[in-house]
Amino acid sequence: MYRALTIASAAVAALLPTGCASMWDAVTSRQFREAPYKTVRNVVVPEDPETVLRGGPDRTGDDRAKAMHRLKEPARNGGSQEDQDQMLEILTRAATADPSPVLRFAAIEALGRFEDERAMKVLISAYQTADGLTEAERAAPKPAAERSAVVPAGASAGRLPTRTGLEIGPLKGPAGYAPDTVAALRCRCLESLGRTHKPEAARFLALVVGAGGADASAPGGDDPEVRQAAVRGLSECRQPEAVVALAEVLKQQAGKDVVLARQSHAGLVKLTGKRLPPDPQQWNEVVQAGVTIAPEPSWFESTIQNATFWQKK
Repeated sequence: MYRALTIASAAVAALLPTGCASMWDAVTSRQFREAPYKTVRNVVVPEDPETVLRGGPDRTGDDRAKAMHRLKEPARNGGSQEDQDQMLEILTRAATADPSPVLRFAAIEALGRFEDERAMKVLISAYQTADGLTEAERAAPKPAAERSAVVPAGASAGRLPTRTGLEIGPLKGPAGYAPDTVAALRCRCLESLGRTHKPEAARFLALVVGAGGADASAPGGDDPEVRQAAVRGLSECRQPEAVVALAEVLKQQAGKDVVLARQSHAGLVKLTGKRLPPDPQQWNEVVQAGVTIAPEPSWFESTIQNATFWQKK
């Protein structure tokens, strides 16, 4: 239910005019009360994102997140190698170790726009550290319970009653992010990985969705939403490895998981340009014959083709 509300809220926000939403955020912020002219000016003429990200602790988390959303890869936009290395270092730190999940989201999305080979590796690392734990917390063995308490009949197994008649030692608070936040971060990593169009990214996405081999697995692969995000990532990853993985997902999920089967079929059509039905055998023959990635259609062409295809089905 919480995830559904989160997705719905994001959809409503996406429908708002960007300029109006940004101005409203600005005039209702604490920064506007402290420096109204500067705050409004930065909405009309945003600061250079690289300058903001180099600003260090003087910049708020909100400023840094917005700068990451505007950031373009320096190496492809006239920047120096030093600029490229510095921005990658900043994004790496934010995506894998920042205590704020909001900044992690922004950094992960920015990394998905980078063509640098290192960005893809950082995204895999960000996926693996999406639990929000520190290195020390992740490496520390889980302590055994000092005492075990028996839950009386009728009590919830998930939460001990207020009084049990047993003396219970102090309970340590939870570490890391909440499960929904972890899953959302993992989904964003997988979608960004698909946009890198790297063979290694396709192999990792296949691992998450369970198409990487019988003995291969990745954390989070048992979450349906994470698996769906992996298929979306594969559908964007224009590599033969992605087609092979999607064909395997279709074979595994045909007649089982309707959503995954439908998504994988749509991805196969998109990547190959072949208008075949969702028949695992036919797509297996395509894979066996050798995969060729079709030229990427324009947005208009893709919309028309998909509408025509689904009308015929």
